[in-house]
Amino acid sequence: MLKKYYIYNSGTCTRVKLYGMDVNNLFSINDYKLVDKVNEADCIIINTCSFLKCKEEYFLDFIKKVNNDLNENQNIIIIGCLPSIVKDKILEINKNIIMFGRDLEEIKKYFKFDHDILTKATCVTDKLDRKKRILYNFNKYFLHSSHIEYRLKREKVCYLQISTGCMGKCTYCSEKFTTKLKSRSIDEIKEAIYDGISRGYKLFGLNSDDASAYGKDINSSLGELLKEIVKIKEDIYFSIPEFNPNGLTDEVIECLKDKKFLYITVPIQSGSQKILNLMKRPYKIDEAIEKIKLVKRNNKKLKINTHVIVGFPGETEADFLETYKILNSGIFDRVKVFMYNERPKTEAINFDNKVTREEKIRRRDKLLKVMKKQNIKHFSLTNLILNREQLK
Repeated sequence: MLKKYYIYNSGTCTRVKLYGMDVNNLFSINDYKLVDKVNEADCIIINTCSFLKCKEEYFLDFIKKVNNDLNENQNIIIIGCLPSIVKDKILEINKNIIMFGRDLEEIKKYFKFDHDILTKATCVTDKLDRKKRILYNFNKYFLHSSHIEYRLKREKVCYLQISTGCMGKCTYCSEKFTTKLKSRSIDEIKEAIYDGISRGYKLFGLNSDDASAYGKDINSSLGELLKEIVKIKEDIYFSIPEFNPNGLTDEVIECLKDKKFLYITVPIQSGSQKILNLMKRPYKIDEAIEKIKLVKRNNKKLKINTHVIVGFPGETEADFLETYKILNSGIFDRVKVFMYNERPKTEAINFDNKVTREEKIRRRDKLLKVMKKQNIKHFSLTNLILNREQLK
């Protein structure tokens, strides 16, 4: 008799959701049957995110609700980021909960699975709220921007995980505890892209925790990967959702000249070198900005997104204004602003000179306003839409 499983794979970032899809495929290929209702499942798999405190709280509450309705023949399996961050809190809910984190090998070993999954590209579907549907339709009939389509219509994008894990030591981030660097081979990635092409996709998202770390565990590099995929002759486009500024090597910058690259995310996190040093971010901000400027000069169709954190411990008004100055320069097309929040096991928890929530909100709002001003100044309706309400 087939064992039945239910998987909850919502509310996480795209890269963790892709991991959940891999887990789903792993169970399916090893003769487990997917069911739509929790009460029909032998195994209830919950994929989790811990990037923000609110995400941690959401998933802990969700696990409690599932546990309250659990019958004696069911098991809860927690995967994703939460087990590495708040294992004790999960066990307080139910000491019999099984946890794996973000390692498929652990799951295969525990369940003694005989069959492994192949690397493949996949689509990620998100239900758009009313405002996003309006923006999407406005773009569809009037702007025709592939950049907005990439941000809003996820089912139009073919995603593939090029690697998991990073080599960073950021003092604010707990995700580094969740998985080790593991890169997929260039041949596997190309095969997955061709599979996506055969299914009619033109937009491809190259997902990772940090693309700049790609290949360092398999004697390869991001530059080598990009050089290979631009050789694909089909009319396709790529986004690289996440890489550290130190990943902008000469080789990568040269590859990004290609018009196949549509959208990249390069999180600078702060414009203050003092704060970057406290964060243990491995680059000089002035050098990173010069490289980003070069990328933009080389490929004017490429949109560059960044992430910044406001209110990191020790961030003075002068430090904040260094970030403001960079965004006010108009170098970035989109920004995602995070207010610093403490995460378990990170060094920054113990840092002095905490910034109040009210001040974090003021700084966040000031950065969002300057981005809007820059978008208007450059007559960029596309960028205004990309920045509207911090579209994820």
